[in-house]
Amino acid sequence: MIGGLGRIVDNLLGRGEAAVTVPPLDGALRPNRLLDEGTTRTPLDGVDCLAVQGGTLLAAAGDGIFVHGADGRWIRRSTWPSPIACIASIGADGLAVALASGDIVVEGGRFDGRRYRADGASACITAVAATGSHLFVANGSATNGPGDWQRDLLERNAQGSLWRIDLDGGSVERVADRLAWPAGIAVQGGNVVVSEAWNHRLIAIDPAQPGKRQVLHADLPAYPGRIAPDADGYWLALFAPRSQLVEFVLREPAYRRRMMAEVPQPYWVAPNLRSGRSFYESLQGGGVKHLGMLKPWAPTMSAGLCARLDGAFQPRASLQSRADGSTHGITSVVQHEGMVFAAARGDGVIVSRPAATSGADQGAGR
Repeated sequence: MIGGLGRIVDNLLGRGEAAVTVPPLDGALRPNRLLDEGTTRTPLDGVDCLAVQGGTLLAAAGDGIFVHGADGRWIRRSTWPSPIACIASIGADGLAVALASGDIVVEGGRFDGRRYRADGASACITAVAATGSHLFVANGSATNGPGDWQRDLLERNAQGSLWRIDLDGGSVERVADRLAWPAGIAVQGGNVVVSEAWNHRLIAIDPAQPGKRQVLHADLPAYPGRIAPDADGYWLALFAPRSQLVEFVLREPAYRRRMMAEVPQPYWVAPNLRSGRSFYESLQGGGVKHLGMLKPWAPTMSAGLCARLDGAFQPRASLQSRADGSTHGITSVVQHEGMVFAAARGDGVIVSRPAATSGADQGAGR
């Protein structure tokens, strides 16, 4: 009763969940061009997820897994019967390959060749993470597939779930549900850290007490995605920026229903992995372009952003590509052999730069 009254008051006053404000990029997330400047760029169409298996850097793109060669090129290692949703290392030499069909296949290691499935309806796998003999699986939505993430946001769904699979016995347990598009997971001690994209936050879930969810970082300025550990912290991919226009549209249910029914999906008022390719898109006038030029500080539906987090999951540095940049839609980031690699699915490219030049002083400046 009190919660319902609170929502009515918030809607009336435009505060709380009804607010359309977006936190600014500041501090460690201060805007910069580090994803576009001083980087090595390698095209890989459809690239989505990166992982390190036994000292080898891998990338998943479409239905293939590619290995990073000594010459910097990406060489196809294997082809799978359906598109790959995500990959993650298991132990020293195993690899979990989650397919868009919902099946999870292990390649290499002591579980080589085994197949698992979180649930019969789990066909929206967004992230996997292994610890010991358990595999944690994030299912983004119970009603939409991975390619319909914009629809899931505009429908304001919270039908995602977190699952735990026993790799030895094959038993499956649902750890948590009613998650707003869990897009990334990392295991820290006894907790599973989940990036809850539509709630713009990172939460910690104890599998022994799944009802208790600790908020580690709230009100992020972008939609958080996959999380990858490194030596003394984590890298967080933020796949699209938030905007006041989208926040406003999310609070107009009648408009959203008509827009999704009558307007082609590429032109919805929604965040994107890559925008600015058509004049039919929203935000194509006013302060966005001046004398035919897109300004780097312009409002945008897509951008490039990944954040270096400390052990407490607080941002300490960032790598970015601004509105006029060419490295948008970061879906995965890993650190390997002293280099930081970021997969920009929006532009179909993998960029890398030395980890030593991606620290807090560089990432927070410019």
